[in-house]
Amino acid sequence: MRTRNFERKKTCPRCDIKLPESVEVCPDCGLLFSRLDIATNKDAKRKKKRGDRSFILKTTKIPSDVSYLKLLLLTIFTGVLGGHCFYVGRYLRGSVLLINFLVILSVAIFNAQLIAYSEALVGTICTICGFIMLLWFWDIFMVALKKFKIPVAIDLQNDDYLKEIKQKEN
Repeated sequence: MRTRNFERKKTCPRCDIKLPESVEVCPDCGLLFSRLDIATNKDAKRKKKRGDRSFILKTTKIPSDVSYLKLLLLTIFTGVLGGHCFYVGRYLRGSVLLINFLVILSVAIFNAQLIAYSEALVGTICTICGFIMLLWFWDIFMVALKKFKIPVAIDLQNDDYLKEIKQKEN
């Protein structure tokens, strides 16, 4: 009887190809995986606020400046408001969840007036908001499994590996 030797795989956060766990450099994009150990979420937030989206990667590896327990608790208790997304710097997703919550709240408050205007409109709004609300449950599931993608920035200006490559090219 033959048994299969399953080697663990990892995914490159830059080009999304699956590679064996033992590979240190992505053959497709050249990302050195040891850089992810020093990448921080704080730098990614800073770069996003400046509008510089270069060298921002979304990875499932939790960076040193993000607490897993805090992320999990924020996802469970403030996830409906997008609190966990704002914590890690995923502002667009957080805004979608926050706006969705505000729409649900306003539909609940002004339910009688909206139903008098159009029952079909209320039904459509509630259906759309219900589907968007599934994002929150999905995020709880992904954070619990440690598969939630967190943006990190790799500072390539101070990177010794990049300097070595440039010196070899010259």
